[in-house]
Amino acid sequence: MPDLFEKFHAYSKPFVKNIVLFIQTRTGFKKSCTFGLESMKLKTCNKRTMKNKTILAAAILFLGLSGCVEHEIIPAPIPHVDLECSFKGLVNGTDIEMTQNVLGYYLNNSKSKIILPSPASSSAVYFADIRSDQTLRSMAIGLGSINWDASASSEPTLAMFNAFFTAAPNTNPVYATAGANGFEVKYRDNNGDVWTSKPNDAGQSVTFSNIVQESDETGDYSKYTCTFTCTVYHTFMITTTDPDTGQITVTPNEQSLVIANGVYKGWFKR
Repeated sequence: MPDLFEKFHAYSKPFVKNIVLFIQTRTGFKKSCTFGLESMKLKTCNKRTMKNKTILAAAILFLGLSGCVEHEIIPAPIPHVDLECSFKGLVNGTDIEMTQNVLGYYLNNSKSKIILPSPASSSAVYFADIRSDQTLRSMAIGLGSINWDASASSEPTLAMFNAFFTAAPNTNPVYATAGANGFEVKYRDNNGDVWTSKPNDAGQSVTFSNIVQESDETGDYSKYTCTFTCTVYHTFMITTTDPDTGQITVTPNEQSLVIANGVYKGWFKR
């Protein structure tokens, strides 16, 4: 420790001399006793004073260096919306489950817009489709319509988007064709056949709950849990050939499936 102090003393000596010179210049202090006992006392005093000034200068230098701490700049947090999707329910009496990242399932968003010139209102229907590239089975729902002036903006505003999905008529919507002014379900089975709900069907119900609206760099979202029960329909085309005449006849044959106690977790994107 003494060696360290001596090294620091030698290093700081020029700095201290400059301080002493500055003090002498400012105060007018000069050495006046250069002989005898007074000279010895002055030299002794000067040595002690110099030592004290060295310690003082070291303290000032240490405090100055310790005060120059570079502060870390922490950037503001970037918003991130957590998006999760799943479906569980009985389809034609069989338990069906689709879960995000299981068997490649993910949610695909889309919307259908009808753009009309002002002053007529344009409209938008929003769709969510839980699907996979590994299997044909999927479940899609749609809800509409948001009406807005497309001459003012190409999309409904965020305020309109958020207000639409939380409005009372749209948390318990009616069933409608293609989701125009209502709700629609589309189920695709493992054969690739698409089954679609109909308006005004007996026993159908739907409720949107747990609605959370969030935004991040990727877009604006309305997250929800949708519970529903409905009947979906698919029309098969039956082809028959008359054995005598060879005439081919195509006859539509509509079939139905019941989706019961469906729980659909997903989101719509503005």
